[in-house]
Amino acid sequence: MQVAEHKLAEAIVEATRRLARSMPLPRGAPYFYLDSAAPYDLRIFDSLSARGIFRKYEFALDIGSGLGGRARWLAARTGCSIVGVDPSLSTVRAAMMLNRRAHMDPQVRFQVGRLEQLPLRDRVFTHVWMLDVDDEPALPAIAREAFRVLRYGGHFALQCRLLPAGERAALLGMLATLGFVELESQEVTLSAPPDARRIALARLQTELGASAGADALLASLRPLPGTPTRLQIFASRVT
Repeated sequence: MQVAEHKLAEAIVEATRRLARSMPLPRGAPYFYLDSAAPYDLRIFDSLSARGIFRKYEFALDIGSGLGGRARWLAARTGCSIVGVDPSLSTVRAAMMLNRRAHMDPQVRFQVGRLEQLPLRDRVFTHVWMLDVDDEPALPAIAREAFRVLRYGGHFALQCRLLPAGERAALLGMLATLGFVELESQEVTLSAPPDARRIALARLQTELGASAGADALLASLRPLPGTPTRLQIFASRVT
């Protein structure tokens, strides 16, 4: 798997290099949005980053950072420093390579670690994002870790699939029990991927060609089936 992740990252770099000859890079997206397992919706990200103050001296954590697209976008748009944590060593290495090629090492760094046992000190971050984490049974443990590493007065954002009323109430109750306050929730509908990403994905397919595992690598970058509606929860820590 390590070889596959590295191959995908190299193909993303080459596809971006070729495409940048004919069209400008989108702001905050040095790889035409290909550096994310799911297409990131800039309108949704703007909504998330509107909670709390993001600026040069803020320090944010992206839980389940994948190839690092979200972290690089947030750093480029706001100027703050970001740490991304992902459980896959091969994914983290690919994210680090993409980061280095984008010259974003001073602002963004990645490390491998279990999401339910983050390799981070207590009360380090001013913001914690926990977006579309795959392992739903582990959400309480991961949220507990998010609370632990969040500074007093820090802001927390969670995005997940749309939940029935009972499950939503249970999730909000769990977060309140952990100590999160000022809990708010809202439903958002993801936009269609931008044209730049659609074009870049076609270019990436050309770069990968008919090589072994190409279909699986491309599948990891395509939208997940099902409803595009997500639940977002915002909270903060005061004690």
